[in-house]
Amino acid sequence: MNHVNVLTPGFNSPNGCAFLFPLVVHRRMLANYGFGVRLRNAVTPTLLDCDTLIVDSKFYRDRWQGDAAAVIDTLEYFKTQIPRLIYCDTTDSTGSLKVDVLPIVDCYAKAQLLRNRSEYGAPHYGQRIYTDYYHRRAGITDDEPDWSEPVSQNTHLEKLAVSWNSGLADYSLLGPARMSLYGHFPVSSLLSFPRRRTPPGRVRPMQLHVRMGTTYARASISYQRQMILSRLGPLAAGGKIGRRSYLNELSLSQSVLSPFGLGEITLKDFEVFLSGACLIKPDMNHLETWPDLFRPGETIACFDWDFADFDSVLTSLYDDSEARIAIANAGQENYQRYLDPDKGSLLFVKHFSNLLSKIQRK
Repeated sequence: MNHVNVLTPGFNSPNGCAFLFPLVVHRRMLANYGFGVRLRNAVTPTLLDCDTLIVDSKFYRDRWQGDAAAVIDTLEYFKTQIPRLIYCDTTDSTGSLKVDVLPIVDCYAKAQLLRNRSEYGAPHYGQRIYTDYYHRRAGITDDEPDWSEPVSQNTHLEKLAVSWNSGLADYSLLGPARMSLYGHFPVSSLLSFPRRRTPPGRVRPMQLHVRMGTTYARASISYQRQMILSRLGPLAAGGKIGRRSYLNELSLSQSVLSPFGLGEITLKDFEVFLSGACLIKPDMNHLETWPDLFRPGETIACFDWDFADFDSVLTSLYDDSEARIAIANAGQENYQRYLDPDKGSLLFVKHFSNLLSKIQRK
């Protein structure tokens, strides 16, 4: 048995819930394949009684500002005590790497990574490749400019690995509430993947769903969303509404726009797959993630970051309902593979096993 301890603050954030959800739901299947996974919320003597220690980045999130040296020392100590040390970065985007961690850990895992790893060798404005793009192309600046720290050694780039994205959680009507409740009362029956989905081919009176926030501390993040609103004008909906009404809107929509925010992947993406609408996003070819849900032209529709084809993409989806429904069907069916209690469980265990097996301490 490969004993795997996960140091984590628990189910106390959307990303944290999505990171831990499959580890709990698939715990029995993981054990059947030789992985004994245990969640730990404190550094105790038994924490290092394992073959693999996975550190959820959220556990030390609040200590990096004033106590970074102590965090580094702790991670270095962990490494001397166990065969494998994995740092799981659960931040939103392909950027914002904790470069100081790379020399220490055996593996730096993240839900989404730049497909071209060499891009991490250059600084990016706003800590993200897309904010850097809008800074360079459109001159967008932030009140407090911030650049990502480049990764200087290829051996450190080799430690980067894709973990799993936030799609492996419950985004049904009551899903977020159940996940939050599990954080206080860890009863396994509270966690299950959503089974209900809306057929893409149903009657959908709403042509396009555009309901999103645009208020971010960084103008380089807000810019893409503001550009969308300026182009759509009255077609864009208002502010937030209740969850039941929001999910009902998705199920009545032909297509749903889901631009980048703090990260490229948003929780809305998974709600759209369940709703049966066609998901429209900015081009996603720059990133690698797992599950592989975002295939431009196959499971999602995409437009260029410079908006050159934005209008034509929307028009083609409206004019060609057969093509739109085909994309929505493919997106939903692909997503459902990973939510299936049996097949999805096996897919996750295989991915988890591959992640651990590739780790070679040098």
